[in-house]
Parts: sequence; C-alpha cells; structure tokens
Amino acid sequence: MSISMSNKLNSYDVIVAGAGIGGLLSAAMLSKRGFSVIVFERLSFIGGRFTSFNFKGYEIPSGAIHMIPNSRGTFAKILRDLGINYKKTDVWVEYMWDDYQKSCNDVFGIFKTLKSKSARWSFAKVIFEIMQPQKDDGISFSEYLNNEVKNDELYRFFEVFVNFSLSLSLEGISKKTMFKILKNVALQGVYLDSQVVPIGGCKGVINGLEKIISANNGKIITNADIEQILVREGKTDGVVVKVGEECIEMKGKYVVSNLGPIKTYEKINKNEYSVTLSKLRKKKTPAGITICISASKDMLGHSGITFTPIAERVCGIVQPTTLDSSLAPKGKHLLLTHQILKNKNIEKEIGIGIADLYKIFPDFDKYCEILCIHSFHDDWPVNYLTQGDDLPNRTQIENLFMVGDGNKTPSRIMTEGVADGVKHVVDEIYASQNKKIN
Repeated sequence: MSISMSNKLNSYDVIVAGAGIGGLLSAAMLSKRGFSVIVFERLSFIGGRFTSFNFKGYEIPSGAIHMIPNSRGTFAKILRDLGINYKKTDVWVEYMWDDYQKSCNDVFGIFKTLKSKSARWSFAKVIFEIMQPQKDDGISFSEYLNNEVKNDELYRFFEVFVNFSLSLSLEGISKKTMFKILKNVALQGVYLDSQVVPIGGCKGVINGLEKIISANNGKIITNADIEQILVREGKTDGVVVKVGEECIEMKGKYVVSNLGPIKTYEKINKNEYSVTLSKLRKKKTPAGITICISASKDMLGHSGITFTPIAERVCGIVQPTTLDSSLAPKGKHLLLTHQILKNKNIEKEIGIGIADLYKIFPDFDKYCEILCIHSFHDDWPVNYLTQGDDLPNRTQIENLFMVGDGNKTPSRIMTEGVADGVKHVVDEIYASQNKKIN
C-alpha cells in the first residue's frame, strides 16, 4: 500500500523503519497495546525476506521457508495472541543417510536418527558437556568436534543442522555460541512440539499483521525510504523519510529499526559511528541457496524438516504443502531445499545442489520439476549478521531499538530469535511508556 502523506499526522508514538517480519511484528504488537504506529518500507511490498510471491500457482518464498521453528516458542505464541492461524508438523526432524532414514519428535528421539552406537555415545558426550560451566576457549565448533569428539558421523549430523538452521559451516560458528544453542534446545527438548506452518505460509502471517496494524489505526507506507534517524542529545525523536520526491520529518517518541545494524547506523551518523560501521562491514553475512520444486506426489511422507547428510550441498528440505495445500496448485506439492553458499561461483553451487536432488530422490524426474532457484547474499542475505554476532535490541541511543535477523536473542535461532527480540523491545517500550504516565 502506498498512500499520500498530505494531511496525515506527522507525529506518532512509534516509527518503525522497515517492514520485514521484525518490523511488522513490532508494529502489530505495539498498535494492539494502544500505541500510534507508522511503518515505512523502501520497497514496493512488505514482508522483506518473510513473504511469498505467486508463481504458476505456487507461493514462492522471498526468503523464509513457510515454517516457524517451535510451536511452543515465542513466535508461535505471538501468532496465537494475534489470532494468526497455523498448523503443527507431525515430525520434528528426519535424518536421511545413504542407508538409513529415521525421524523423531523430541530431543531424546534424536539419538535414533544417528546410525551407529558410537555416534550416539558421542552425542551423549556433547549433551553432557554443554550442561557444564563453560569457558570461552575461542575455538570453532568444528575444532571442538574434530579434536575432542572425533566421530565423523556426528560431525556430519551437526553439519547439516548448522548449514540449514544458521546457513553457516561448522568452522563458521564458535563452540561457545553453538553450546548456547544446543543447551537451549536440550532444555526445551522434552517440551518441543515440532515446527508450525502458518496458514497461507509467510504471506499469511504478513497479511495478518497488516490487518492488525490497520485495524488499530496504524499506517504502513511503501516506497518510502528512511533518509535519516534523528538523534538529538543522545535521544531519537523521529526520522526523515523520502516519499516520492518529498522529504518529510516525522516525529516519534520511539523508533524501531528493522533496517539491519549497518543501515541503522548509517542512517544515524556515518561519521560518528564510523568505527562501529567498519567492524560491521568486515563481518561475513550468511549466504545460501533455495531450490523451489514442484512435485506431483508427496515426496517426504511428513510435514517436518528432512536433514540430508546423504547430499553434498543440500542440507535440508521442507514440504509445507503437506499442511497447507493452498501453497501449491491442486494435487501438487511445493518442496523447498536449502544449502549454504560455499564459494562465489553461484552457478556451480546450484549445479551441485541440483545433482543432490537426484541422489535424495532417485525418481526426481518422474515426479518433480524445478520451478525457480534463489540465492541469498550481499544486500539480500540469509541473515544480516552471523549467529553469535547479533547486536542487542537496545541501542546506546535512548528510545532507539533494532529488531530483525541481525539482532536475534542469544541462543535463539532463525525467526524464533527475531520474534524473541521483538517481544523484549515491545515489552520495554510498553513498560517505559507506563512509567512515564505513572
């Protein structure tokens, strides 16, 4: 939606910069709590890397894969509170090895997805160690597995998990960060209740959030580029936004940025934050490839995630149409793969991924057709920052917050980390406003 700025209020309680999933969740939750909210998005559509576009009757995602990690997690709870519907998967994860295929529904069952007793004992050792007090020895998770665990099967087990969930190699994530993630999963493991697929996929969530914002008198303006986040005496009080050829100063008590850490600091003051920006620009952003596939039959036999150590590049596959048939034409399924981008030769990486599909599905040609292939890197990455490098949601500037995949809560991965960060921001703004009133 693009609306004229004439005769509109130029002062709001909350200004949200960017209409990605972090920005829209923030806007919907704050508007429901009575805050006046306006959202500015530089693109012509909302949702960013958490929406979809219809192609030949298939809802092709712009990034996220129509799935939310944990039905008992923060994101799913927010959706329930907002009245946005979803369905739970019947399987938590499945592992597909060359000669062994096993699924499970909780952390205890994950032991059975490993083929050998030695790998299971090694996994038990890892679980035991993550529960102990930790010191930061500065090594990667890969080094830890190679030097202290020494089990090739378990290495591959973790490799596909990290490739899929974080779009990183095992060398690219520290032991310290991975232990935090595993401890969080293990502690919740007894209560994990699989993933969820929102009705209508990612776009169903975005459409639901848009309706909530509109119903609570919030505004969403597309094709509107934030030129500057205004900071005076260490406190933000609004933004300068360009709408068409017009630049407008918009006042706000709070600003929530979903622009990503680099662009947020660029919009404040490039010179003042040059050191911070220099450090952020040196960080490598996770990159990946998704192959979108049409299938004439159910290829997985369940609605959860299939991890694929059988493959060379493809690390995981989902089939969201098992739960929501509206994401594909009648009688068809949509499959979505993921693989990390190991080098800059994207064409070669795609070729390896396609070759993997024939190993995973020997009858691929009989039932499947590739619809399109997406790569995520540079200005359209998987995440704006590597897991473990995320910046806090609260900035050093009063009343300026950041949300999104560069500001995930520590130990929370994927969109669950984004949603958890949003919840903290919304709660803090709500508490701050009530304190001022009282």
